[in-house]
Amino acid sequence: MSPRRLLWYTVYLPAWLLASSACECGGNRVAERLADLTVSPDPVEFGQVPVSTARNIEVTLANQGTATVQLIGLEVTQNEEDFSLQLPPAVVLPYPIAPGNQVVFTVSYRPRQYPEQDQGVVQIHSSDSEAEFYDLACHGQAVEPILMVDPVPVDFGAVRVRQTQPATLTINHTGSIPDAVTVSTIRLLDDGGGDFAVQQQPTLPASLSAGEQLRVNLSYTPQEIDDADRGSLLVESNAANQEQIEVPLNGSGFAPHIEVEPTSLDFGLVSLGERPVETFTITNSGNHELQVTSMQLSATGSQQFSLSPAQLAAPLQPLAQAQVEVTYLADHRGADDGSIVIQHDDPLQPSVFVQLHGRTPAPDIDVRPDNLTMRLANQAHSQSAEIRIYNIGDEDLQVDNIDFDNPDGTFSITSQPQWPATVAPGVIPDGPYQALEVTFETYQQTAGDTCQITIHSDDPDEPGVVVTVIGTYTP
Repeated sequence: MSPRRLLWYTVYLPAWLLASSACECGGNRVAERLADLTVSPDPVEFGQVPVSTARNIEVTLANQGTATVQLIGLEVTQNEEDFSLQLPPAVVLPYPIAPGNQVVFTVSYRPRQYPEQDQGVVQIHSSDSEAEFYDLACHGQAVEPILMVDPVPVDFGAVRVRQTQPATLTINHTGSIPDAVTVSTIRLLDDGGGDFAVQQQPTLPASLSAGEQLRVNLSYTPQEIDDADRGSLLVESNAANQEQIEVPLNGSGFAPHIEVEPTSLDFGLVSLGERPVETFTITNSGNHELQVTSMQLSATGSQQFSLSPAQLAAPLQPLAQAQVEVTYLADHRGADDGSIVIQHDDPLQPSVFVQLHGRTPAPDIDVRPDNLTMRLANQAHSQSAEIRIYNIGDEDLQVDNIDFDNPDGTFSITSQPQWPATVAPGVIPDGPYQALEVTFETYQQTAGDTCQITIHSDDPDEPGVVVTVIGTYTP
């Protein structure tokens, strides 16, 4: 819902600590006059208003005293069916009104039946020195309309987010005058942040004779969860006292909303054979039950994890939670990375993933360099380089052997350990490490002789590491 939109509501905040202790209001605490504050107009006179039409009057509450007055509450306390009020969004109660400052709010009168003399009361709750509570009288006369708009308001009810609910607005010429009425405009004043729409309307301008009607097809498609979605439609015509008819549009968007916390579980380093358990929580923070349709391990990740429960037995009601235990089946060496895919019916969120990581002690081979270029020129016909095998894991690395692929015949292994060789855990470049030496030797010009050395070890994640060596010679 758009933040610029004004909300129609009745507000009252029980901030009694801010009220003046000097009130002399009698048993009902309602005073007949204000001291520090002035209110204008007082009373609020709406005059004749046709049924199905709203008339709005701005009311100014000014502080003419010498101290700040707290506006604590505003409330329609009599005839809230026909009268309502509106505060600017910037005014959040309790609201301080400094000397010389003012608050402007709007009182609306929308009569339901005619003919009637309607009276209402807006009660002002403040820290005014003479009137903690002050009743502002509101008067209006409901008269027969020329155009009867039905329904007012248009209430779409509760609609699931991203689904559409239609409604039809009818504009009838009541026949209270014999002349035809021209309806010139039907448009949205406030679409509720894109939630309300005019789906179909008659060709305008349209002339309505007595007894004729226009039908306007509306729709409501909530884009987010909103318990009090509001919009408005404007109908403009040449009907007396109904030149502009503002029709409120009401609806509420409901949906589940899934929240998963945490979205990553790190079991850390786990001894081989252990079964550590971590948990994550699924919460439904929406206003409708949440269906979790499946929870399963991603097929592209490690399968060394299990879930309990594997499925939720029942939907999660609003604000309800469910805990899921994840067990790491640490029965092989090395790292395990996986994810849990949670499918659900939250219309505003795709599948949720919980990332998983665990590791049991294992070697981790690292070869430096794993790509090497050796360059010869002029009278230099031979060059050697060292290749080092490190272990950056947390368990001894056993290097079993190497494969040497030398299709050009210009390379040779001139030094190597006795296989199998062991490399203890360490860091780069300090080691420990095992080293082998490769030599490039040629007397013929070449731009790309190549050999490959494949190092085989018991690293569970990388059992074979390929080192590529390129040799060039320019006479």
